[in-house]
Amino acid sequence: MRSSQDYARIKAGGIALRGRHCILLALRWPGEPTRVGFIASKKSVGGAVQRNRARRRLREIVRRGWSGIAPEGFGLVLIALRGAITAPHADLVADVERVISGVGAAEHARGA
Repeated sequence: MRSSQDYARIKAGGIALRGRHCILLALRWPGEPTRVGFIASKKSVGGAVQRNRARRRLREIVRRGWSGIAPEGFGLVLIALRGAITAPHADLVADVERVISGVGAAEHARGA
């Protein structure tokens, strides 16, 4: 996701689900392909190095698990929290999977 308008649309109309290491904002977009965006703010994560690391970790988890996410119908924004930097990989994966399933964007949650 690249457009600030998409982020604003999800922020305004979406639902939020908090995990231990990230927050997921989700909005149903019927008929549109699922898109995912990532945010790591200076206030919640830290300096540039920490923000980049948190975003990279979240992006890689989503990339590897993309086949488990609904191919259409969702706008998702993952917001990194400070724990996203130091959490063990398995814990971060479980957290991301839990919040994605929690909003119904996981393929197995949709009955596929």
